[in-house]
Amino acid sequence: MFLQQSVCSAMKYSIVFAALLSNVYSARILCYFYFPSISHQYVFGQIAKELSRRGHEVTFITPNPLNDPQLTNLTEIDVSVGYNVWKTHDLSGISTIHNDLLSIYYFLSDLNENIFNLELSTEGVKNLLKKPKGSYDLILAESQSPVPYGLMHKFDAPVIAVSSLNVFSDYHNLFGNPIHPILFPDIMADFNKPVAAFGDKIRSLYFTTLGCLMHRFVIYPMSDRIARKYFGSDMPYIRDVVKNASLLMVNVNPIFSDGRPNVPNVIEFFNVHNTRSEGMSRDLKQILDNAKEGVVYFSLGTNVRFDHVQGDVKKTIMEALGDLPYTVICKWESEKLEGQPKNVHLRKWLPQQAILAHPNVKAFVTQGGLQSAEEAIINAVPLVVIPFLGDQPLNAKILTSKGMAETISPKDLNRRILTESIMKVAQDEKYRNKAKELRDIFLDQPQSGIDKVIWWCEYVIRHKGAKHLRSPAADIPLWEYFMLDVLAVVLIALYLVYKITKVTIKILLELFKRSTASTTSKKKKKN
Repeated sequence: MFLQQSVCSAMKYSIVFAALLSNVYSARILCYFYFPSISHQYVFGQIAKELSRRGHEVTFITPNPLNDPQLTNLTEIDVSVGYNVWKTHDLSGISTIHNDLLSIYYFLSDLNENIFNLELSTEGVKNLLKKPKGSYDLILAESQSPVPYGLMHKFDAPVIAVSSLNVFSDYHNLFGNPIHPILFPDIMADFNKPVAAFGDKIRSLYFTTLGCLMHRFVIYPMSDRIARKYFGSDMPYIRDVVKNASLLMVNVNPIFSDGRPNVPNVIEFFNVHNTRSEGMSRDLKQILDNAKEGVVYFSLGTNVRFDHVQGDVKKTIMEALGDLPYTVICKWESEKLEGQPKNVHLRKWLPQQAILAHPNVKAFVTQGGLQSAEEAIINAVPLVVIPFLGDQPLNAKILTSKGMAETISPKDLNRRILTESIMKVAQDEKYRNKAKELRDIFLDQPQSGIDKVIWWCEYVIRHKGAKHLRSPAADIPLWEYFMLDVLAVVLIALYLVYKITKVTIKILLELFKRSTASTTSKKKKKN
């Protein structure tokens, strides 16, 4: 009995000690993930949630608060006002200017400027920015804009840049990663790797070069102006702040990876957002269960709105879906539509993971966003991809080349092509078999994505940064990286050797001619 009590007492003290220890080592973490898009925020929300669950004190600035009362260590600052930007900026029409890269960069620059002015002016953010330096041990900042990096200066804390997809070539360059346009095309370029055709090589060089120039002369000046306005006018230039981030973590999976040899402080992770659980309404479950002939799921994401789409596109899509012998579950802006076919069920919002996991789903029509593609791969659902912008055209090419998808360009979309493409991937088992192969590769990993992210976050906290991981390639200009100075010296040396040799040979030939002429002249005199 005494022994039992002693063991119980020891266990109690151990639990108390462990709790105290976890408090001692818990960190104050600020997360600012700014972009108002639910698909992006699914990734970021899971990271903030898991940091909180593991005992860290997390402040989460987000346009999509989790509102989970069980997360007692999580303080959320709601910046959903950022979604107001979609009232003046429409992504559904951006595909019409997709080939005009300059217009896209100016569009994204203006979009981000409006988002930050909306979000950083909220009372919650303004109150947070009144806190003194040293208030946080770590900052997680969304990496697709330089502005959030400015929090590093504001609070004098190490920053980990996190992206829900791959990043622009210029960011890879700032961290010292290779940006070879043939081997590793820019995220805005829709080329499979390596780029083979000569014309595509020229275009890929154009994408990479223009992207870097636009960041240098448009994106960074705009971002620096905003960051100084909200984080302090004494801040170094924003490009230099970005270069001093401890880590860059990019959401890149083995199916979409370009095989880039990352430097030590660039970390790839994936399969984070798929850990969330989703419920399904009873009526939706009944529709799926009763569709014995099969289901086609249609969703072009959260940013492409069909109430903004011009022309007969809506009518074309509805007619094509009505031609199918399947039940269609479709994400739309309204739940009723004039001319809506009987086999089509419209919903403003749908639990995508839960739907894709249902055994009756035969095909998924998607815009090709990274998160949607990953969810399809995990559930081995073949795809019809209609890519609009950003990384979607490249994702579509990869999925099609891997054999689990068919791609339709938005400009080629018509009733016949859409119907035939859906029927093709739904009926031909080779698409699902390829999807199963990709699923097995995707899931066969030594560590979960969320565990990898948390480990690296805590690594940076333990070491108060990660400057020791920084590649020397991040601190030298491109002309030095490509050894253009050495090449110039070698070329000049070769040129000088060539000129000296040429002059020497000319002199020797001249001397030989004179000697020959002199000998000939002497012989003539003797005769």
